[in-house]
Amino acid sequence: MSDLEIREIDVHDEAALRTWWEVGHAASAERPFDAWPAWEVSRVALPFPRTDSAITLLTAFDAGAAVGTALVVEFLLDNTHLAEVTVYVDPAQRRRGFGTQLLDEAEERVRRSGRTSIISSAFAPVDGESPGSLFAAARGYPVGSAEETKLVDLATATESWGSLQDEADAGLDGYSCIVFDGPCPEAHVEGFADVLSVFIGAIPSGDLDLEDAQWTPERIRLGERERVEAGRVNVTALALTPAGGVCGFSDVRLSRADPRHAGVGGTLVVPEHRGHRLGLAMKLLTHGRVRELFPECEFIETGNAGVNAPMNAVNERMGYRVVERCLDVQKRLA
Repeated sequence: MSDLEIREIDVHDEAALRTWWEVGHAASAERPFDAWPAWEVSRVALPFPRTDSAITLLTAFDAGAAVGTALVVEFLLDNTHLAEVTVYVDPAQRRRGFGTQLLDEAEERVRRSGRTSIISSAFAPVDGESPGSLFAAARGYPVGSAEETKLVDLATATESWGSLQDEADAGLDGYSCIVFDGPCPEAHVEGFADVLSVFIGAIPSGDLDLEDAQWTPERIRLGERERVEAGRVNVTALALTPAGGVCGFSDVRLSRADPRHAGVGGTLVVPEHRGHRLGLAMKLLTHGRVRELFPECEFIETGNAGVNAPMNAVNERMGYRVVERCLDVQKRLA
């Protein structure tokens, strides 16, 4: 291994931040779609002060040239035993030990902060491995949960949504759905918090060392204010029982600075209220609202575990196609 210099980056130093961003952009170029956030998004999002997590950016230099980077996220409100670590190495600089040294530095920082588990995501082709998945396995990060990354092309998929909407409407049986792209309506914010609080425990997460988050109306309102300040938008649908209580949610997230690529944040229907086409109805609402607000949006990304048959069926019918695997890996620290 070379004598590598690893520096913590000041997120307010735009030149250093741009260097960090460029390495990650190069490392992500092998993925089957443009998954790396645009610079105009990252230059705002990375320095933005967070209440739910603390981030650390590391850049590795070999002979003065940036060859690798790492992102360390430490959760502050929930799952405080966890950190998320992602390592990026310039493809031209791989197999020289730079990624290993960056990961060692990140792990040491996480240990010092008292965290006991690290999670990460490695992306790989549908039918093979990738440098990221092989690196994770070699460094002692077994797969805790596997998902399929899927995209829906908004320019073509919407042709079939009219008949799907008729089907969703026919299956509601007294249930209903609402959609909003600003603050959650006051009448539903407490119910929304209750559903968010059971989300992690209700979705397939394999062997990942995750605990439910605790949501309150105040936490939802704080997140709404922070999104406005950061130029981000959540298009959210809520499923409502015949009595008007919240029994599910689905959202799509994107940035005003570059709305071409949106992503599903989460979708859940509380188990006792399933069987009324609510997942389909909510997704049609959010995707339709995204098309109205951001006609320049090209595709929406989502990820689902293979065992999540109902949601996989909904996504397939809406036109989502599988483009890669997302391997959620973790390591429990000694």
